[in-house]
Amino acid sequence: MSISTDLYRTFLGVGLHLSFSKAAKEIGVSQSAISQSIKQLEKELNIVLFERTTKSVSFTPEGKELFDTVANAFSILDNGVTQLQDRLTHEQESVKLAATDTLCRHFLLPYFKKWQEKELETGLQITNRPSPICVQMVENREAQMAIVNTYEGLESNPQLEVIELQTMQDVFVGGPFYKGMGTIDLNRLMQEPLLLLTQGAASREFFDNLTGKACKKPSFELGSLDVLMDLVEINMGISLVPDILVKQKIKEGRVVEIKTDIIVPPRKIALVRSRLLPVSQGAAKFIDLLLKK
Repeated sequence: MSISTDLYRTFLGVGLHLSFSKAAKEIGVSQSAISQSIKQLEKELNIVLFERTTKSVSFTPEGKELFDTVANAFSILDNGVTQLQDRLTHEQESVKLAATDTLCRHFLLPYFKKWQEKELETGLQITNRPSPICVQMVENREAQMAIVNTYEGLESNPQLEVIELQTMQDVFVGGPFYKGMGTIDLNRLMQEPLLLLTQGAASREFFDNLTGKACKKPSFELGSLDVLMDLVEINMGISLVPDILVKQKIKEGRVVEIKTDIIVPPRKIALVRSRLLPVSQGAAKFIDLLLKK
């Protein structure tokens, strides 16, 4: 089956924005032209690609499957051209990375070391922000990629490519005062002083969703997990934190894990990049480093 790549480009544009008007503006044609191209593609494929209403556009299951295939295909082409141009012009720009403080300290440090050993000519420009803001930086083209804790709605954004790097488990912890406390339920947990990150952090959203927003007024709300852990260690209260942050502290007895009857599902650490932009040579090398097993 021979179908014009222009039709697939148009389909990609509509899929990225889930909007005929935005795709038309980006491509530089009329909205009616976009609509006709999608109808032609649907006819040639004999597949309905979008559910359309007067106010919204959404993928059909078949449309989403095709979108992922088309997005990957054009990504390979666009990235290859960009990386070839980088090599021909000898451009060695810094890789702009956004990541949370915690993931920088407890997940990315070994990768930073390997990068320094291999890529002496290309630097890393790192910005530390909460996960949702890191993703916003990618969307606003202020960062080439983000390393974040996944959160609700992230993976459903068609403009973003989300690649799982590792899973992590969150655990409830308190200071040595809580040793031997036994297993507690949600009501008992809510009676203890709770130490949480401020609203807007992915870990805070995870805690609130997990507990049904039962905590109306935490004892402390902080912008830093490291400071939060300082408070935990001096018996100021209980917190829910990633296990990569506390494994050694638990082993040393500086904090204790608190068992609850709350089922805490694992979360993902993910690499996020924009499908709207090609990957530079430097960014591609850093991604390869992260994905290498």
